[in-house]
Amino acid sequence: MNENSISVLLIEDNPGDARLIREQLRDATEVVFMVSLADNLQDGINALVEDFFQVVLLDLSLPDSFGLDTLQKIRSVINDVPIVVLTGFDDQTLGIQAVQMGAQDYLLKNDSHPKLLSRTIRYAIERHRIDLQLRQSQEEYRSLINDVFDTTTVGVLILDRDFKVVWVNVAIEVYFGIVREELLGHDKRLLIENKLKCIFEDMEGYASSLLSAYRDNAFDRRLVCKVTPEGDRQERWLEHWSQPIRAGIYAGGRIEHYTDITQRILIEASERKNAEKLAAAEERQRLARELHDSVSQTLFSSTVMAESALRQWEANPKKAYGLLEQLQQLTTSALAEMRLLLLELRPASLTQVGLATLIEQLAKTFQSRTAIEISTALDDIPTLLPDVQVTLYRTVQEALNNIMKHAQANRVIIRLEWTNRKIVLTITDDGKGFDMSTRKPSSLGMNIMQERAESINAALNVESALGEGTRIQVVWSEDSQ
Repeated sequence: MNENSISVLLIEDNPGDARLIREQLRDATEVVFMVSLADNLQDGINALVEDFFQVVLLDLSLPDSFGLDTLQKIRSVINDVPIVVLTGFDDQTLGIQAVQMGAQDYLLKNDSHPKLLSRTIRYAIERHRIDLQLRQSQEEYRSLINDVFDTTTVGVLILDRDFKVVWVNVAIEVYFGIVREELLGHDKRLLIENKLKCIFEDMEGYASSLLSAYRDNAFDRRLVCKVTPEGDRQERWLEHWSQPIRAGIYAGGRIEHYTDITQRILIEASERKNAEKLAAAEERQRLARELHDSVSQTLFSSTVMAESALRQWEANPKKAYGLLEQLQQLTTSALAEMRLLLLELRPASLTQVGLATLIEQLAKTFQSRTAIEISTALDDIPTLLPDVQVTLYRTVQEALNNIMKHAQANRVIIRLEWTNRKIVLTITDDGKGFDMSTRKPSSLGMNIMQERAESINAALNVESALGEGTRIQVVWSEDSQ
């Protein structure tokens, strides 16, 4: 068999119909059809088990089987071959029902001609291939999402546009001390008043904050709340925040996250004698937020989009194709972000590649998750001391996070220059900027960047004005070491 031929199993007990179909396939010019014939269902099934066929032409009225049972029986044995059902005018409705049960297409015997038959077969093969890919993608993403959500320590609730709870993960059951069946299908606003607020120490503060966010359609309104112990429920501090669902069947809804920050609270409450441990805890929290801010949302949207594409494929192939294009973009974005997160989970990796490469990868990930245009001009930098490289990388990372959260920018430019044994790192955005005279020292993470710069004897300069964007520059010299 070559790539210009298609192997066909014709299961047809009427000799006249079988001869007509063979002749029509022989007269087709687009491709060579290699036809094998079985005149009853059992022989057809045996042929499928023993040999490989790219498509089955199936008459539903056979000596040993009749009607839709014929399709069900063959599908119970072989499920990875596309099937085109052959029908007469009198049983056209049966053909439509067969397609609804999983056949790729149906064809009226008396209305067939070589071009139509050839096209129907080729379309059925392609449709079946895409259907298998979509189903595999759906299964993979559903499995991945279940693994991510149900094994993560971040509690997740998914609400539809009417604030009804449609999904709850295991962490929520543990944190709230409530089984998911008591939450699913219920209006979250009513749950807050009747069941959830009593879990928290500041009951009215919790209820007021969330309900006002719902009324204002606000997102990313972070709330730290303390869970009171009762029964199997443990005392802990949770940070609540949410983000919109922009695509799929739950578009207009929101994903709510509850991150256990008990350890962070305890560390912050201590005298902070060990600054390195605190920094590590904060970094872990940042990575957790990155994972659930971007990747989990992207993967959830991807699986919903895949399900939508499957439902739309038969009725509206053009719309299904558009959904597939969006699905590809989402999965590409998720892959880039996961690679970056995996890189950061291995701190040694941040010193095993060049600084320019790290910044370029960070820029691509930033670009994939926002509508902000980002461009880079990066010189090749000689091997740096590990703490210098990590500090400069973290500075870019902190700057991009601030831009994404606060700047409302359309464009970002990152420059990395190496001249006269000196590194000049500049991050510029065209966002709304801020008044330098009124900015608090701890605002926008600037104090973090300042401390990092000082730790490697680098100079940090920040320039900004309302409506004129922001420019952050770090200058480090080998001579300062």
